[in-house]
Amino acid sequence: MDLDRDRLESLLRMGNPGDRDSAAVLIGQLTQVLRELNHAYYNLDEPLTSDETYDRLLRKLELLEDEWPELVLRDSPTSVVGGEASSKFTQVPHRYPMLSLLDAFSYAEVTSFVDRIRSQYTDAIFLVEMKIDGLSVSLTYENGFLVRGVTRGDGITYGEDVTENIRQIASIPIMLSELPAEVVVRGEVYMPYASFDALNRSLDDSGEKAFANPRNAAAGTLRQLDATVVRDRGLSFFAFEIQRSSRSFSNDSASLSWLSDLGVPVIPEISVCRSSGEVIEAIERIERKRDELPFQIDGAVIKVDQLDPREEIGATSKFPRWAIAYKYPPEQKETVVLDISAQVGRTGRITPLAHLAPVNLAGTTVQRATLHNQSFVDQLDVRIGDTVLIQKGGDIIPGVIKVIKDKRPTETERYILPSTCPACGSETEYVGDGADLYCTGIDCPAQLVRHLTYFASREAMDITGLGEKVSNALYHAGYVRSIADLYTLHEKRDKLVEEGIIGRDRSVDQLLAELDRSKYAPLERLVTGFGIPLVGRQTAQALVKAIPDLRRLAQADEEILASIRDIGPATARSISHWFSLPQTEKLLERLEMSGLKMTEEIKDTEKPLDGQTFVLTGTLTSMTRNEARAALENLGARVAGSVSARTSVVVVGENPGNKAERAQQLGVQIMDEDAFIALLASYDDGDQT
Repeated sequence: MDLDRDRLESLLRMGNPGDRDSAAVLIGQLTQVLRELNHAYYNLDEPLTSDETYDRLLRKLELLEDEWPELVLRDSPTSVVGGEASSKFTQVPHRYPMLSLLDAFSYAEVTSFVDRIRSQYTDAIFLVEMKIDGLSVSLTYENGFLVRGVTRGDGITYGEDVTENIRQIASIPIMLSELPAEVVVRGEVYMPYASFDALNRSLDDSGEKAFANPRNAAAGTLRQLDATVVRDRGLSFFAFEIQRSSRSFSNDSASLSWLSDLGVPVIPEISVCRSSGEVIEAIERIERKRDELPFQIDGAVIKVDQLDPREEIGATSKFPRWAIAYKYPPEQKETVVLDISAQVGRTGRITPLAHLAPVNLAGTTVQRATLHNQSFVDQLDVRIGDTVLIQKGGDIIPGVIKVIKDKRPTETERYILPSTCPACGSETEYVGDGADLYCTGIDCPAQLVRHLTYFASREAMDITGLGEKVSNALYHAGYVRSIADLYTLHEKRDKLVEEGIIGRDRSVDQLLAELDRSKYAPLERLVTGFGIPLVGRQTAQALVKAIPDLRRLAQADEEILASIRDIGPATARSISHWFSLPQTEKLLERLEMSGLKMTEEIKDTEKPLDGQTFVLTGTLTSMTRNEARAALENLGARVAGSVSARTSVVVVGENPGNKAERAQQLGVQIMDEDAFIALLASYDDGDQT
């Protein structure tokens, strides 16, 4: 998945649209990008941008949706808490929501938060604690014994049951020092720097891909199917909240102290503050210790200590209103550019990569940094031999942010990306808006292994057993030189078993069965798996819905493609160009001969609430917000985030916000929960046609 800096900054620079059509296009673009960022962060454990950039994109989308509520798309990122529960583990319903935190990037935002709370509760006390950069989990103890460990999943409805893996973490007690009837603890599983360094050394020694940072390593480890892997990787845990217990408390600080007495490790050095000045001092105190900590943090959490006011202050669908997270600015260091090379990505996009003199940054040794594209190189005028300033955006992706030209050596030369692919020699050309350079060779060896891995991923064809390691083995042994070769592997079954490069009989037969099953995957998955530049899962869905025949889609011109909702001119050009390549025609022929599904039956039936827009506000006691949304959408309704004159119905639960008042002002129908449940019950399966 490729999301470059220019594309994100371009979206952020766009002004406020003055008309509905322009707003619809921008909302669609922001929604697609945020969905891709969410998927990469929560489900793939591969963050693609900084928290600050993500937050700016999300806020821009929120403002647009408030102004144009009728344009809010289904499952908008503004109403989603996390990712989705993995199908690898049993999905279990959340008894208590695992909401995210609203990010703050300035002391002004922190002061505003404190002032808002104290204007309502003059005796409010605040806790300031480290924000551990790991994976959020909920632990349930019954009669003092650990009975369940669950990941965040989507944060509201379902999480992943990872109990066996949780039991492998030495710092998490299996039995508490006392035996309370029930304690539900929320905390962060993380990987200390020492464990992270040891793990990456081991992966390097075995020729496997190292993890980018401790958070990715922790998330990837906790989702291992083999619990012994978790045991050996040295994960650790800090608790930061009691979600529920058989013992009552008036303050969070008291509950955490009790939790520590029970033997559960609690986030260290929690500061108690009574003013914004004290809160900021505590934030700065944590930041000064940041480089000395044996684990990674990415900010400080500020939350109201008293529990009763928390209930009254409430929460949005994503964030509690009684807490925020202050994010520290990224750490920056100077280093020297030793070389610049052209790297070929999974989609064929060619990216300039700076090779750096090693420097320690945010707890890891950095030796490479992306230079994004030719435009970025030209803008900064980065050259081999330059001294540069680098940072990790959100402590994730190393990037060059400045050239210190006073330290530039003589006789340096401007860097220009190659006109031919460095891996296969095919011609390169600029695609889309002209910012990104791509290799035109579909079966380019530099991108093939990554392409195979992506083709088989859950995002695309969902072929279990065809990960990076197996793809790499098949490629280097000469079995696969194109994704079409995957569907001829059954002809080489005995030889694969004999050589054992991917296992023996059972492993080979399981992979062949998975490949055979994938022939009948929905067409949108196949289109996604092609890895067409600028085309992700959401775009593939839009394409197949509009043109449910792969041969017709291949023949569609740019004008037809650009007329499809959520597809702009740049994406239309990229799709048209990809299908025009001779290599693509050959690929489609081979896949069709192998029996892959090339058409999709699109059911477009009328539903009882078609054309109606609903808004949900307050807390529903009989179902979650996501369940209510799903029920309405199943009946054909749109669910918007704010109220306008075009809203059909506002459903009001407990503790509604100002949306109910807005509905009264506009004369929009208001429906309480009983009436809403009755409405849903009035439509049985036979009526939903």
